Amino acid sequence: MYQRTDKILTAAINDELVMMSVELGQYFGLNSVGLHIWSLLETPKSFDAIVAILTAEYDGDAEVIRSEVAVFLARLESEGLLKHL
Repeated sequence: MYQRTDKILTAAINDELVMMSVELGQYFGLNSVGLHIWSLLETPKSFDAIVAILTAEYDGDAEVIRSEVAVFLARLESEGLLKHL
């Protein structure tokens, strides 16, 4: 299960999200798909649930979506933006 951390300041700008970690002193930016995943992670979600939602909503190969979600979640976790429950 994954959930976003609550230690991040965010601002939506059009279809993107700008995030700042005060703790790390770093800015991050998410595109519209990243913003969608970030929104899904407001409540705990399993990896498979995230992939299923995105596969249903976006026109793309399920295995490519699965692979890209794995990379994205790993990056968020490595930056301290995501909790792996």
